[in-house]
Amino acid sequence: MKVRHRWATSVLISVFCGSLLAGCAPGVQTASIASGTATTVTQKNVDWTPLLNAITKSEGATLYRLQSSVSIQNGSLKTSYTVYGTIQLPDTINMQVHENNFNIGMYQQGQVAYQEDNGTWIKMQPLQNLDAYQGYADVIEQAMKQGYKLDEMNQTYVMDEYCNVYRVTVPNGMAPLPAFLADAVGSSAKTLNDTASGVEYVFYVGQTSGYLRQVQTQSVNMVNNVGPMLTSTTTLFSAIDQPTVAQMQIPSTLVQQLERGAN
Repeated sequence: MKVRHRWATSVLISVFCGSLLAGCAPGVQTASIASGTATTVTQKNVDWTPLLNAITKSEGATLYRLQSSVSIQNGSLKTSYTVYGTIQLPDTINMQVHENNFNIGMYQQGQVAYQEDNGTWIKMQPLQNLDAYQGYADVIEQAMKQGYKLDEMNQTYVMDEYCNVYRVTVPNGMAPLPAFLADAVGSSAKTLNDTASGVEYVFYVGQTSGYLRQVQTQSVNMVNNVGPMLTSTTTLFSAIDQPTVAQMQIPSTLVQQLERGAN
């Protein structure tokens, strides 16, 4: 059980490092990601300004829902999971990690954080940075500063609005590695960075809202004793700064447990 707790915490941390970056009440369920996918490059080497404006505006948001779908494939072996929940900056989060038949929850308010597994909540170390947009901002700013070329792709409908779509491929080391990959048997952050291909980022900017609404990534990492691992992610942001939609509530099962004095 401790292994599962450690894995779930690593997944949650990796989301807020910007590597994965991505319906919110605790309970076993599958998060549905209402995403579109751009397929065609319409213009090469476009101006970075619209994307930079979008991430700047997005970093100013203090409340949103996040859904992130992650797929990892090694040969014929494939695993996937979803991370979904509500974030209220600077320090409150209600999040779930769902894989196959188990669901792990996390709730944090201020410097008090709990993780739920199999119906029991236990205290955990609080995450210090809950801003899911920050990792993407770092990638965009570094890519622009280092002169990487930005392509524009076909406009795509995501969730509730049409989006302008931009694509850039950057070195893997430009963004932190997912914690669960860095912890893989026989691997290290240095080894993964040294043997990784570039990471393709596709950014979807809402034409009406101006927010970054979706990010898709794809990369291949060579992991010692495992081989090539293809990692694909889709992260969707919704109900941005809409408190009547993205309501933050403490999980009822946590309230009941605290009232019983079980923790």
